[in-house]
Amino acid sequence: MANGPGYLKVQGVDVVDPNGKKVILKGAATGGHLNMENFITGYPGHEHEMRLALLEVLGQEKYDFFFDKFLDYFFTEADAKLFASLGLNAIRIPINHRHFMDDEKPFEIKQDGFKLVDRVVELCAAEGIYTILDMHTFPGGQNQGWHSDSGLHRALLWENWDLQERGIKLWVEIAKHYEDNTWVGMLL
Repeated sequence: MANGPGYLKVQGVDVVDPNGKKVILKGAATGGHLNMENFITGYPGHEHEMRLALLEVLGQEKYDFFFDKFLDYFFTEADAKLFASLGLNAIRIPINHRHFMDDEKPFEIKQDGFKLVDRVVELCAAEGIYTILDMHTFPGGQNQGWHSDSGLHRALLWENWDLQERGIKLWVEIAKHYEDNTWVGMLL
């Protein structure tokens, strides 16, 4: 993965590149891709509930096929090229924590999550587009909203130290993975 143009930083009220040149970030988001939000999908519920319903209807083999293709085709090289042609230089990637961890093995990081994000980061970097990782869901839910994919109407993350530790571990592993890639920023 390319290192990129160097880290952006804040200087006064401006974002600047390593040479001190002002950078204006203009962007969009890959909403609905790595965090399937119901206002995009039309499914009246949380992502994990939609996935369970599809698994029940399709069975494991067709379910795996569907999501492999969905995750692969949702954002392609053509999308990155389109965003670049529109003058965009930043793409926010909302991410569901379940791509990296699950409740059965809460402190084990799934490497497949990195493969999903790496692909989008690399496609964007090839077009000169920064990516901003947005952990849109956390174990237990960081808020009551459907987009946090907790399945509850209560933000348990703030009430449970174990859930907080899982979220911290995940962010630390993601930060380590991308620490040398200056095309990547993280939204906290």
